[in-house]
Amino acid sequence: MEEEHYLLFQPLIPTTTTTVAAAVTTTTGSHKFKFVSSNARIFVRLLFIIFIGTLSIWANHEASKGFTIAIINEAAESPSGKRFSLFYLSNGKATRILLSTSTFVENLLYPDNAHPKKQVNHVTLRLSSRNLTHPALVESRNNHEYVIHLSPSVMEETNFNQAMLTALQRGMARLWLWDGHGSAPPGLINGMVEYITSLAGSRPVLDSGRAKESAVARFLNYCERQKPGFIGQLNRGMEHEWHDQTVDLQTCHY
Repeated sequence: MEEEHYLLFQPLIPTTTTTVAAAVTTTTGSHKFKFVSSNARIFVRLLFIIFIGTLSIWANHEASKGFTIAIINEAAESPSGKRFSLFYLSNGKATRILLSTSTFVENLLYPDNAHPKKQVNHVTLRLSSRNLTHPALVESRNNHEYVIHLSPSVMEETNFNQAMLTALQRGMARLWLWDGHGSAPPGLINGMVEYITSLAGSRPVLDSGRAKESAVARFLNYCERQKPGFIGQLNRGMEHEWHDQTVDLQTCHY
């Protein structure tokens, strides 16, 4: 910038009466060239600054729509932990799966901006040091932060890639669902998780290990076909305290 100001404010060298006209023309043209060249450089730099500023604003806007992610491996020395580090932590695959499964759930439950989306500021994926009762358990913390506890047994599956995808899809489904501040029926919440997971293709709708959840998932699938947008409406109804009249289930009877 100092150089630019110097070029802009440098006084023209006065010409004498003994200088020929051609010399005067040449000198004046030289200063004009310097002036135009200086202005061009200023213009280019201003455009660059504007571009950087616009890019920064856009990046902040995009970041405001998402959430931060942390990955923790509590079983790093175990075979499951080493497999997790090799296939999911070292290459960022775990983060990519979290983002893709989250996008699927968000588009399903919050297809537009007409209704407020559940606020999620931070998601931690934590590979537990011990086996859990479920492949993935979701813990809600303060400041709209969530922890997905992943059982190391997932890494012991023959098709651990599919098991991992299914576990994280279920975790993200549960994370984005409202639950009436804990007042919604657990069977309904689990059924909605099962429905979303099966819809994503991560799990068949029929699962012998989850008979009740599968039955609810089939019912919700029927409701969504009868009344498109039903799942999103049901989720919005659980934003506050749950009651039986939250959603008209009469429209979805078999």
